[in-house]
Amino acid sequence: MTDSASRMRSQPRWFWPALLPVAAGLFWLAVGWRAGLAAGLVMSPTGSLMLAPGLALLLFPGDRQISHYLAFGALTGMLLSAALWPFLGLLVALGLAGLALLSFFVAGYTAVFQAAAGTDVPVPRLDWRLAGKAAWDEAILAYFVGTARVPTGQQVAGDAIELARLRDLGEARGWLAEPDHLHPVPRPPAKPKLSHRYAAGQRFLLLRFDSDYSPDPALPGAERWQAQTANQRMAARVFRHPGAVRPWLLCIHGYRMGRPAIDFSLFQIDRLHRQLGYNLLMPILPLHGERKIHARSGSGFLDGHMADIFHAESQALWDLRRTLAWLREREPAADVGVLGYSLGAYNAALLSALDDDLRCVIAGIPLADMADVVWRHLPILHLRYIEAAGVTPALARAALAPVSPLLLPCRVPADRRFVFAATGDQLVPPGQATRLAAHWGGAPIHWYHGSHLSARREASVQTFIEQCLDQSGLAPPIADTSGCLRLAQT
Repeated sequence: MTDSASRMRSQPRWFWPALLPVAAGLFWLAVGWRAGLAAGLVMSPTGSLMLAPGLALLLFPGDRQISHYLAFGALTGMLLSAALWPFLGLLVALGLAGLALLSFFVAGYTAVFQAAAGTDVPVPRLDWRLAGKAAWDEAILAYFVGTARVPTGQQVAGDAIELARLRDLGEARGWLAEPDHLHPVPRPPAKPKLSHRYAAGQRFLLLRFDSDYSPDPALPGAERWQAQTANQRMAARVFRHPGAVRPWLLCIHGYRMGRPAIDFSLFQIDRLHRQLGYNLLMPILPLHGERKIHARSGSGFLDGHMADIFHAESQALWDLRRTLAWLREREPAADVGVLGYSLGAYNAALLSALDDDLRCVIAGIPLADMADVVWRHLPILHLRYIEAAGVTPALARAALAPVSPLLLPCRVPADRRFVFAATGDQLVPPGQATRLAAHWGGAPIHWYHGSHLSARREASVQTFIEQCLDQSGLAPPIADTSGCLRLAQT
C-alpha cells in the first residue's frame, strides 16, 4: 500500500450520505411544483442542484466537482428558503432550509472524506465543524470553476506553442541560474501620488504610480499582456502611524480579492494596525481590484492564456519590488516583513527569492505550484482535451519555472520563514504548504483544522502570525489609536 493510500479513508462502493441531498432535492422539487408553476420554476434549479449531485455522489463518487455544485445548490437553498416562507408557510420554509443545511454539510464532509492526506499533513478531524468550513470552500469553487474562462479550440493550440517557447527561452537564457536577468531590480516610482480614502470603515492612503513593467518583447504573449492598459497603473493601500519609524508589514491579498472590504477583513486591520501598531502596505496584484480589465477582480490572471500566468507573476514581482522601493526611499531605516494568503503567499514566497532585505516572510494557505493547482480544478473532460493538444502539467511547470517560488532559493534567513495551512483546504491542497516548507529548508508549519476560507476566522492563525512577527524582531510599540499619519501627497 502506498503512503497516499494508507492516509486515505476507506472508500465505500456506495456513498450512503448522498441519500440526504437526494431526499432534499426531491422535497424541494415536490414542494415547488405542488405550490404552482411560478414556485416550481423558482425552486427547480436549487432542488436540481441538490438532487443531481446527490445521485452522482451515490452512484459514481470521486469527481471533485460533484461536491462543489452540491455545496453551491445547498447554499442557494438556505438563502432562497428565507424568501419563500411568506408564500409557503414558516414550517415548510424551515423544512426546506434544514434539508439544504444538511446537504451543505454533506458536501463539505464528502470533500474531506474523499481526499487523501499527504504524508506530511495531519489527518483532519472530520467533524461537523470542519465539514461546514470545507463546504464554504466547495461553494466558492463551484463559482470559480463554473464561471472560469476555459480555453478551447485554437487558443489551446496557441497555449501549447507559447508554453513551449517560454520553456525553451528560459532554458536558453538561464533564468533559473540567473533570475536577476529576467527580474531586474526596479527603481522607485518617479511620480507617486497619495490620496486620502475611506472604504469599508477604514481611513487610509491610496498610493498610485505607473507600473512601468515592460516584458522582454521576445516573450510569447508580451504584446497581448501590455495591451491591457488598465493594468499598467499600480495601486497600494497605506496604513501608517504618526511619529517615529515603525516596522512595516507588506500584506499581499489572494486570488479575486484586491477589494477593500475583503482585504481589510482578511488582514485584520484593527488588530495588526491599531492594536499592535504595525504600519501596513497593501499592494493590489495585477488584474485585481481597480486594476481589473474584466467585470470580476482577478479575471485573466489564472483563467486566460496560460502564458499570461508568466506575465502576471513577472509583473506582480516587479510591482511588489517597486512598491518596496518607494517605501525604502521614504523610510530607509524601517524593517519590512511580508505576509501573504493563497495567491498572495505565492507572491510573498517569490518576492523572498529576489529581495535581500525582508525581515521575515509568512506564507498563509500557500499556493506553491501553479500548474498543480490549475490542473486540480480543471474539468476532467477539458483536462483530457488540452493534454491531448500538448498542454501538459510538465510543460506548464517548465514554462513557469522562472516565476516559481519552489525553484528559486529564498533569501530570507531560515529562522524567519513561516508557513500556516489548513488540513481541510479544498482550494489549495495542503501538500502545497509542505512542498514550500521543504523548499525553505524545513520551515515550521502551523496547521489548523479548517478550510481555505476559514483562515480569517481561525484564532490560532492570528496568534501564529503574531508569534512569527515577534520571533522575527518586528514587534512595534503599542499603537496610538489616533489613526494614520497624513503623509505628504507627493
